[in-house]
Amino acid sequence: MKHLLLLLVFFQLTFAALACERYDRKSYRHWVDEDRDCQNARHEVLLEESQGGVSFKTSKGCRVIAGNWLDPYSGRLITDASQLDIDHLVPLKEAHESGGYAWDAQTRQAYANDLRDPNHLIAVDRSLNRQKGARDPAEWLPPNPNYLVAYAQAWVDVKRKWGLTADAKEIVALRQLLGSQAQLPRQAPEMNCSGQADTVVPKLPAAGVTVTCGSKRYCKEMTSCSEARAFLTQCGLSRLDRDKDGIPCESLCR
Repeated sequence: MKHLLLLLVFFQLTFAALACERYDRKSYRHWVDEDRDCQNARHEVLLEESQGGVSFKTSKGCRVIAGNWLDPYSGRLITDASQLDIDHLVPLKEAHESGGYAWDAQTRQAYANDLRDPNHLIAVDRSLNRQKGARDPAEWLPPNPNYLVAYAQAWVDVKRKWGLTADAKEIVALRQLLGSQAQLPRQAPEMNCSGQADTVVPKLPAAGVTVTCGSKRYCKEMTSCSEARAFLTQCGLSRLDRDKDGIPCESLCR
């Protein structure tokens, strides 16, 4: 019976990997100007993170071209904005394959332009960011040793906030940096999203739900899928996901 259950879980995961929508960077619309002040998200980050005054391309003050940025990945001071990328600390492709594949367009755009969390979007050395690509902490870490713990903690915070999962190797790497007692994202295999956009996949709730751990314990107490997902990811209530398919309280989340 145990082997049969394991086989069923395997087929569920395999089907999900085939079914989830293929990653397309364009589906995560980024560098938008939400407050319509002519500075899009990239330039908002450059303006916020410069350690001193900045220079703009024109008198309109829309595009930052120079300033003083301490790149956390290398530890170097950079003054030319063209030498900087704005990095999604948890890359868009990584987010997609860790749960974002089930987000709607509005949630994807919110993730791609999140300015509320100072560690979500960061100005970093362009060449190091492109070296990093979509790799997780098991595959790539910043060369600056003084930033490793902060990087790992920021990675965890972003994933937990947005209800994203982490694969087994990722969990090992994070524990090595943060210690065995650190609260980490829920562990689940990373998806290999190669399916079609119109394939039906389980819906994930909107991000940003915060709950008080211990206040509720069972699916019958949950009022929405978002709440159930938050209790699963933030409080580790594994009883909400008895079949271990990553979806809590199926009656609410299907």
